[in-house]
Amino acid sequence: MKKRKLLSLLLTAVLAVSMVACGNQETVTNNTQDSGNTQTEGTTNTEGTSEESARPTEPQGQLVIGTTTQMGNDFYDASFSNNATNYKTYDLIHGYSTVVPDMEGALLYDPTVVASHETTENEDGTKTYTVTINDGLTWSDGTPITAKDYVFQLLLESSPEMNGVDGYPSQAGYSLVGYQDYFDGKTENFAGVHLVDDMTYSVTVRAEELPFHYDIYYSTAAPRPMHVIAPDCDVVDSPEGASITGDFTTELLLKTINDPSTGYRYNPKVTCGPYLFESFDVASAQCTLTVNSSYVGDYRGVKPAIEKLVIKTVKSDTMINELKSGSVDLLFQCSGADTINAGLDLVDAGEAQKNTFFRNGYGKIQFDCSQFPTDSANVRQAIAYCLDRSEFARQYSGGYAAVVHSYYGLAQWEYQESKDWIDQNLNTYEKNLDEAKALLEADGWTLNADGTPYSGTGTRYKDVNGELKPLVIEWANTDGNPVSDLLSTMLPEAMTEVGMELKATTMDFPTLQSAITHSSDKIYNMYNLAVGFSIISSPWYYYSTDPQWMQGGYNSNWIVDQELADATAAMKPIAFEDTEAWLSAWQTFIDLWNEKLPDIPLYSDEYYDFYSNKLHGWQSTSVWEWSRAVLDAWVDA
Repeated sequence: MKKRKLLSLLLTAVLAVSMVACGNQETVTNNTQDSGNTQTEGTTNTEGTSEESARPTEPQGQLVIGTTTQMGNDFYDASFSNNATNYKTYDLIHGYSTVVPDMEGALLYDPTVVASHETTENEDGTKTYTVTINDGLTWSDGTPITAKDYVFQLLLESSPEMNGVDGYPSQAGYSLVGYQDYFDGKTENFAGVHLVDDMTYSVTVRAEELPFHYDIYYSTAAPRPMHVIAPDCDVVDSPEGASITGDFTTELLLKTINDPSTGYRYNPKVTCGPYLFESFDVASAQCTLTVNSSYVGDYRGVKPAIEKLVIKTVKSDTMINELKSGSVDLLFQCSGADTINAGLDLVDAGEAQKNTFFRNGYGKIQFDCSQFPTDSANVRQAIAYCLDRSEFARQYSGGYAAVVHSYYGLAQWEYQESKDWIDQNLNTYEKNLDEAKALLEADGWTLNADGTPYSGTGTRYKDVNGELKPLVIEWANTDGNPVSDLLSTMLPEAMTEVGMELKATTMDFPTLQSAITHSSDKIYNMYNLAVGFSIISSPWYYYSTDPQWMQGGYNSNWIVDQELADATAAMKPIAFEDTEAWLSAWQTFIDLWNEKLPDIPLYSDEYYDFYSNKLHGWQSTSVWEWSRAVLDAWVDA
């Protein structure tokens, strides 16, 4: 136990600094991922020449990966579902994007995919990116991948036809010249997209979208198999832009993409990622992937060495037992004291190994700011004052987490650079029921059910355009979630004392996601879940007032607040290398966010991967996540 105690002391010291200093998007039920690269302790497996030389030259074996975030039957992209496990599975199935993040999170042109690239600044203020694809890339069915497949993706996923498929947002080419006319169906040609030749495409960015913090990302595209999704169609070019010819209709896409049995969304059999989709069992929420022998490698040329991946849903309270018994081989991004301590017991006993890093994201209560009464910042702040977040983090994490007060996680460099500033400027919302009552009274919640002045007990009411409305908060949560369980013991009594009524509904995670995205019959006021920030941190989309971004997993709070939108928009044009200006704008944003409070941040923590002794070469970080780390790993035969 000496090693474990030493780690605990180290972690306590690290988090104590965070706590003193303090004084999202993919979503998960209880833990999530992304961006930043602060590693508190590396993997405990043996690294070095002997281990590297043991890596098999051909794929072998099976790895069973356990996830607490219940998968859904959806494998197209995050615009249909931003369930974190589904999205990382998508990452394994699909590949060959022209721009990718490296192991440190820096964006680059993938040399495995891109033969050459060129950038041209035009006289009208637009910018054109021209990208040539390498010969020799193929789909899993042997069909050659050409520039047409990249242009097809941009056209398909910007089209009104695709928008007709379950409301797919069709945002792929949003920043490009001619997008709106193309999306609105005014023209069949996308003016800002061109098929230059068989292996080359170009995109032209609108002047008003420049400059851009991540300008290289404007040139990115990912191939889609046109011969599968739009058979008998073609991509052609003209001076007016590229277009799709043939019988390209929503009706076609509803068949090729959305058919529950054979559609590409649910059964993507022709892909180009490191793994191939084999099956998904809806009843058990288990997905099976097999290695793609046609895959030529990631940006480093690395190919998978594990033949089969099984991704299965596990429960927080039993998943360490599953690792011990061998029914799962890898548990990634574990959080919470019970899970971590049980996992460390396995490590101490020599029955498992570990890898750990700080989280780039946070656990949270997420508000829907389009719904009464959580459309009021006063109500949201009052709920925050009803919860002792420090005690919550202590009970949930057992010392493996710190309270955060705005839109940031422990792994972010901005947070590391801003600890003193955060301590001096952000409201910590320490539990204060008197402050909660004052906020509610100022917001007009001053009446009883009969319209008389509020008596001080029971549910508060408010006169809204002549109608008395009760202060009822509808809370959606997920079953078997320790965060839900803890909130249910800490929130209701305090909320009742200040005059709120909390109505809880428990559901599975896909159902909760449908409510968040407004694609279900019922929408709730608040949800508890977690968010992992993207490597390409783009808060100007997440808090935009443009209806275009009130969908597709972007503005998932449905908050329309011009001050917040303006604060994030100010970050967008800052040059990537101007870290000083970026940090200043980031601080302005999180200060305002702290006031508007679209979420209540609960904690940001240290993640643990626990894995079987049969797994080797494992090292994931807050940037290099499990879906990418698996390419370097291997298992015993």
